[in-house]
Amino acid sequence: MYMRQIMQAMVALVVLMSSTAPVAAMVSGGNEANDTVSTKAGKAAAEIVAARKITGTVYDAATKEPLPGVRVQGTGHSNVTTMTNSEGAYTLNIPSYVTLLNFSTPGYGLIQRPVLNDDVIDVYIYTDKFSEKYNEDIIITATNKADIGLGSSITVDAEIANNLGADVRSITRSGSPAIGAAMFIRGINSISLNTQPLVVVDGVIYDMQEDAGALHSGAYNNILSAIDINDIADVRVLKNATALYGARAANGVLLITTKRGKSMATRITANIYGGVALTPKLPDMMSAEQYRTYANELIGTMETNMKVFNFLQSNPDFYYYNMYHNETDWSDYIYREAYTQNYKISVEGGDEIAMYNFSLGYTGAQSGLEKNDFNRLNIRFNSDIVLAKDFKTRFDIGYSRVQRNLLDDGAPAEYASAPISSPGFLSMIKAPFLSPYKFSQFGEKTTALDDSDTFAFGIDRTVDHTNNSYYNPLTILANGNGENKNFQEYTQFTLSLAPEYTLGDWKFSELFNYSLHRMSEKYYLPYGSNPNSTQYHFYAENLGYIGNSLASYFGKEASITSDTRVAWKKSFGAHNFDVFGGFRYTNFKLDGNYLSAANSGNDNATNISADYDYITDSGDNNEWTNLAWYLNADYNYLTRYFLQATVSMESSSRFGKEADGGVSLGGIQWGIFPSVQAAWLLSSESWFKVPGINSLKLRAGYEEVGNDAINYYAAQSYMEAIKYQEKFMGVQIGNVENDGVKWETTGRMNVGLDALLFNNRVAVSFDWYKATTKDLLVLKKYQYITGMDTYWSNGGEMENTGFEASINAKVINGKNFTWELGASVGSYKNEVTALDENVAPVNAYGAEVVTKVGEAVGSFYGYKTDGIIKSAEEAAQLGLYQIDATGKKEYFRPGDVKFVDVTGEGEISEADKQILGDAHPDLFGNIFSKFTYKNWQLDVLFNYSLGNDAFNYYRQQLEGGSNFFNQTTAALNRWSYDGQETNTPRLAYGDPMRNNRFSDRWIEDASYLRLKKVQLSYNLPLSLSWLQGITVWGAAENLLTFTKYLGSDPEFSVSNNVMFQGIDAGMLPQSRSFHLGVKVNL
Repeated sequence: MYMRQIMQAMVALVVLMSSTAPVAAMVSGGNEANDTVSTKAGKAAAEIVAARKITGTVYDAATKEPLPGVRVQGTGHSNVTTMTNSEGAYTLNIPSYVTLLNFSTPGYGLIQRPVLNDDVIDVYIYTDKFSEKYNEDIIITATNKADIGLGSSITVDAEIANNLGADVRSITRSGSPAIGAAMFIRGINSISLNTQPLVVVDGVIYDMQEDAGALHSGAYNNILSAIDINDIADVRVLKNATALYGARAANGVLLITTKRGKSMATRITANIYGGVALTPKLPDMMSAEQYRTYANELIGTMETNMKVFNFLQSNPDFYYYNMYHNETDWSDYIYREAYTQNYKISVEGGDEIAMYNFSLGYTGAQSGLEKNDFNRLNIRFNSDIVLAKDFKTRFDIGYSRVQRNLLDDGAPAEYASAPISSPGFLSMIKAPFLSPYKFSQFGEKTTALDDSDTFAFGIDRTVDHTNNSYYNPLTILANGNGENKNFQEYTQFTLSLAPEYTLGDWKFSELFNYSLHRMSEKYYLPYGSNPNSTQYHFYAENLGYIGNSLASYFGKEASITSDTRVAWKKSFGAHNFDVFGGFRYTNFKLDGNYLSAANSGNDNATNISADYDYITDSGDNNEWTNLAWYLNADYNYLTRYFLQATVSMESSSRFGKEADGGVSLGGIQWGIFPSVQAAWLLSSESWFKVPGINSLKLRAGYEEVGNDAINYYAAQSYMEAIKYQEKFMGVQIGNVENDGVKWETTGRMNVGLDALLFNNRVAVSFDWYKATTKDLLVLKKYQYITGMDTYWSNGGEMENTGFEASINAKVINGKNFTWELGASVGSYKNEVTALDENVAPVNAYGAEVVTKVGEAVGSFYGYKTDGIIKSAEEAAQLGLYQIDATGKKEYFRPGDVKFVDVTGEGEISEADKQILGDAHPDLFGNIFSKFTYKNWQLDVLFNYSLGNDAFNYYRQQLEGGSNFFNQTTAALNRWSYDGQETNTPRLAYGDPMRNNRFSDRWIEDASYLRLKKVQLSYNLPLSLSWLQGITVWGAAENLLTFTKYLGSDPEFSVSNNVMFQGIDAGMLPQSRSFHLGVKVNL
């Protein structure tokens, strides 16, 4: 419906513009011609068009002094141009179809002025210390750009978050260096597929491998970490009009452009900086004596045959007294200050034949967690070569190597299949009365690391294997360190060749790219105690004892891109056309091998052998191809009315052979993805004379784009190997072909405006959008009789409705002092509007995350609470109970959580669950301020997110009061006597009443306002022939965070999966950091 209405409007607009073409002089203001200008109308013909003489003076907006050497040019007409003289004055004869002028000069920002009825146009332009708000060409889509400057960011993800806060909702995954961010553009457009934007680097589509996991919990192979931030010129976000990228553009597009040679004179730039991140903020944990009391009380809630507990003995002469009377802050051994260093040198230059930019860089960054460091080596060579007249080529080559020492980070999602192995989490839960080091037979502390603790082992007599023995985290640091144990390496090699031939108004180009990505990761969990005794080894149900664990993965992805394009650009007086079309071919081939085992016998045996236990092997052999035909046409009339139409026809090997909704050509199913965008520059109309408005542009458009990030073999039938009881190999059906499976389709409407106000001192932008995603790809369940689990199918719809707004003001514009202030805000509402059938809830870290019609995707679903039952009298009045495994009623006692009985039946059951919230924010964005004084510049940046809920899983693990984990100091307020009013329930080993079940006890408001960055820089005043400049700078990050959230950091992301958003697993939080750097230009 939207498409039809907009097409009708576009046709009407074209008819209107065509009818006004013969009266161009009237459109341009109705003045009589003062002169004539000859312009080419073709190869052999010329026409004489009416012209008028425009005069004026260009001034510095701060000093009000005339500016010589300013280029004055007709917007979109490079042949209509002149320069201001020594008095800042200019005279320009313009054809009647030139309605807008550009004013630009080095050191100042671009200004545009409509011609209107005035023959004298005086202009005031601002220093380029302010943000650029005009563009050489008129932008008619919802887009924004971030220019990359000085700073301490290691990867581009951080710059996107800092500069495009309302355009891209970025959630930093953790405080680990270069770990990256989960990014969302205009809400959530899928339930089951990738929701991250498409990344295009220098015209090449990247496979970001969003669904590729890591062997280490809390780790993520961030593909963008391979790109040196200093090699990037700018990043542009496309929020609509992305149909050019067809079936992969539903989540928006990020265009990354790397630096190229611009100066024929040889320029050398060196960029060096170093810094330190402070020890992160951590939860307040109980002391040794507080924990001893807790453990003693916990034992009183359980059945045990033990009579003597060594850790409770208070006699200093007791043999084990010293072993159990320490005051150990385990986090002191695990968390630390972390140092960063960066060295970068780049050289650019060339001549009339070739231009180049060569760069070499190294970055080393420690993590706030011991043995989790990052380093990167980058080499890049970009060149532009003239092969012949009108024939040139781009030749680029790049290599990056990223290495990490890795250990598990955060709390595990469950405890049944493997021992707790995260040193950070272990440092929170380990008993503080223990020491990391062994004691001699004389009770003296030694330097030898102690084994896993055993003080709580065997207390519970009701089960055979309690697994109440926890690793000494220092043992993991010492015996798990090494490139052959816990290590990740990612290398990226890219080669691009892009010849281009110009023939008159035509351009013929080809972009060929070959990329190779190699990923290697090794995982090793050392023995926590004697390898020859399994008594204290972890017991995995249905598997056996695990002493140590080994795993390895090696993957290689090769990709080939070919993009063949023909472009035509031509102006016919007031009519301007820019058309291109082409064919794009991309092929990705991924090979991967995974191997794991346990119980190697000792910590020196790190290569997996057939003699080890529980060997598992698997692999990937995935290949997929995308073919796309595309056509894009831009048209404008009088640089006032703009129209863009785009259509792409794309096919993917992931589609089913009988996919609906497209067309079938050559035996291949093709999806059709159209886009129509229009804009009207009202401020160029002769009748537009609104005081205070210098530029006003209205934009509108509609598009349909797709998401094809489905499993590679979802549309195919195949067999897969399985292992039964970890012993016997077999084969089963892995998938049954669904030849109708297809891409998801998102239809997006956008309406926006851009305005410059009050002598171009205030810039305002606003966009409203509504996106409807149809044919949602979901996993549906087979009937039980098939023996199979799920299959991919299309079925369902969702909507995202929202807005984005920004304001930027030149508050003070003085000769020596300037102040710029700006803010951005984004908001969206997500709602599932239809589902063919119910989508099974996702269990994410014990949380039930649901997708229901009428609710936001990824909503938290659980029990609501109303405090703690404070007395026996209240418990009797409530009469609340649950049904145990035998069908018996278990009544809630004083000190238990008071769950809300929705049904009113007295039983707390599944029927009492409700929607508890979701991770989607109400508002998010940035606030920034920039001050300059002579050669000084001070930048201040805040970012914020308001209204987003979080499941504090980490707090749930540290405040459960049901096991021998050390607890936060909140447990000191636990219920302990009748009538006590508190918000912390009684202790109960094993949590028989499920007081810690997923409920709103653990759902928190994770809104925050963060002083993200303060940076001060100084340009040394130099005038040397061999030294162009030196800039010294210092920066501080994450200085202040204002939040009610009880976790260490309100910004986190355990996964890109939309169902896992808003879950805090306690990974390394971001901390305050400070950097100093210098940039030298030779």
